[in-house]
Amino acid sequence: MRRNYISAMSALLAATIVFTALPARADHNSWVTMGVGSSVGMARMSGSDGVTANTVMSEMNLRLRFLKLLAFDFNYNVAGEKNVGYGETFASNYRLSALLYIVPTSVVSLYLSAGAGGSTMGDVFNSNLADKSFHGGAGLEVYLGGHFAINAEFLMVVPEVSKIVVSQHPLRVDATGDVNWSKAASPDPTDYISGSNFQASLGLKYYF
Repeated sequence: MRRNYISAMSALLAATIVFTALPARADHNSWVTMGVGSSVGMARMSGSDGVTANTVMSEMNLRLRFLKLLAFDFNYNVAGEKNVGYGETFASNYRLSALLYIVPTSVVSLYLSAGAGGSTMGDVFNSNLADKSFHGGAGLEVYLGGHFAINAEFLMVVPEVSKIVVSQHPLRVDATGDVNWSKAASPDPTDYISGSNFQASLGLKYYF
């Protein structure tokens, strides 16, 4: 965990140094800009055992924005991921998102966001969908001058199904003393698409 934290902080620091070394300072309304910030929020998660849990989130964020319409987000969950139910992980340690600004103005902007997360950066980029959590939703930015922005975001989330030990039905021992696997079911990410699984956050960002 500590090594993942150091790696994430090193990447964020390196990107910040590169952009701040440029001679021209950009703001949120520039054609190419970068924003760094942090946010806090709540994640509500319903496990396959029917139990609903709430957890507090705290994330650090790096946003690269291009042509005023497109952006990529990298988020690191400082609070750390938590499991519910049979091991479902909704709020992953790392998240990568693609953003489309559908209402880009100099005062307030509305965007759509979708992406994947994972316990490690390797999980985010590998080809195994079961190792990923997924998210999608919308966000709002309100600009305070040229560089600061208040960011509010609401995302529906789907957990990393590879971590789920049993889905839908617990394992039972039959009359012979053997485990009855007939009730075990392999979960699918679509099983968790629900309004009960979401995360909402509020943060502050600085663009340059």
